[in-house]
Amino acid sequence: GIEIPTEQGALETLIQEGYTHIYVQPLHFTGGEEFDKLKNNILAHEGEGQLEVLRVGRPLVYYMSQEEHPDDYQILIDRFIKSLNISKEDGLLLVGHGGLGSGNSSYGNLQFKLIREGLTNVRIAVLENAPYVADVAMPWEWLDGKRPNTIYVHPLLLVLGDHAQNDLFGDEEDSVINELADYGYEVKPIHSALGEYEAIQDIFRQHVQDCIDDLYGKRS
Repeated sequence: GIEIPTEQGALETLIQEGYTHIYVQPLHFTGGEEFDKLKNNILAHEGEGQLEVLRVGRPLVYYMSQEEHPDDYQILIDRFIKSLNISKEDGLLLVGHGGLGSGNSSYGNLQFKLIREGLTNVRIAVLENAPYVADVAMPWEWLDGKRPNTIYVHPLLLVLGDHAQNDLFGDEEDSVINELADYGYEVKPIHSALGEYEAIQDIFRQHVQDCIDDLYGKRS
């Protein structure tokens, strides 16, 4: 079989091979507990071997235009969410992983930005921690009084793994699509992960370039 190294193993190999400049781009959605753990593990290798530069790029959403930084949330809305072209008569439920750390607040930040954009037919929920699907989507009408013709469910996940296949789209009664259907909505799943979209790939490519250019310090 194919052996895929951990980030630690891959980094140690690069250092042993004598690389002087190493840039690491995480594929996390937001800057939560897992991202911070990875960043700390990576930067613990600073100064080893012949290393001159070791930097870690930022997740998909991190900055909110503070102090000349970009607005990663607005970029995601403009380049990805709007490009899904969901009718205002329909609803779009984007469901992420979530977590217990402070990074989980990113999902609420994204929802706030969407509301300010007038995109009240787009809702953000997570599988672990809040905002729960029941809070933002049942009933859907709580925010703007509109009942959608159809609710499209899209993973806010990089790949279509176990969470997407089972928790979102599974046959169990408590899967997201079945809970919405039981509430009386017409539901259509979108079986696509974030990593499949060129717009998302382009955003990560820009984060890599920001990291190489050292625009925002060690978290670019």
